Amino acid sequence: MDSLGCIFRGVSAIVNAEYVVGVTIWENSLSGFVSMIVVGCLSVAVLDLWQRLAHRLGGLPPTNWAVVGRWLLMLLRQGVLFNTGLAQAPQLPRERLIGWIFHYLIGVVYVWIYVILWQPNWGLDNPLADGLLFGAASAVVPWLFFMPATGAGLFGSCTPRPVFVSFSALIVHAIFGMAIGVFSVLL
Repeated sequence: MDSLGCIFRGVSAIVNAEYVVGVTIWENSLSGFVSMIVVGCLSVAVLDLWQRLAHRLGGLPPTNWAVVGRWLLMLLRQGVLFNTGLAQAPQLPRERLIGWIFHYLIGVVYVWIYVILWQPNWGLDNPLADGLLFGAASAVVPWLFFMPATGAGLFGSCTPRPVFVSFSALIVHAIFGMAIGVFSVLL
């Protein structure tokens, strides 16, 4: 399907939820909305558990959600989208809590994208493989937006180990995507 058709179908799905055919999670607006929130939160929890396990087994540092909260607060207060001095910026009240809440909200947004745009256009019959592909594709967001926005550079190029950081983002997002695929079928 061409890009314009994909965009049109996604917008149509937003306006008319019945347009998405075969997506069990989106059967009616309230239960579909609640299901997306639950799937998002469960999938993010799987991502977080994976990061903790990888940290214990291999030294992979988990994401510092305080820095994410600081980035969001500075974005909202000062309008700074790409903040290269974020690590040196003073801590802000409740930044860790705000970072964690933002993390889970973004997880729900990813589920919404998966249900509305991904499954109807590129979805496979296997939810695990479908989620894996979606998650791997979603790694472009941290590589091209979030890492640069928080001062880590494109593909983590401003970090001591950019290849490791980028590969870690790919793995974490792939696991997150697989969780979305599985939970969207189970719930």
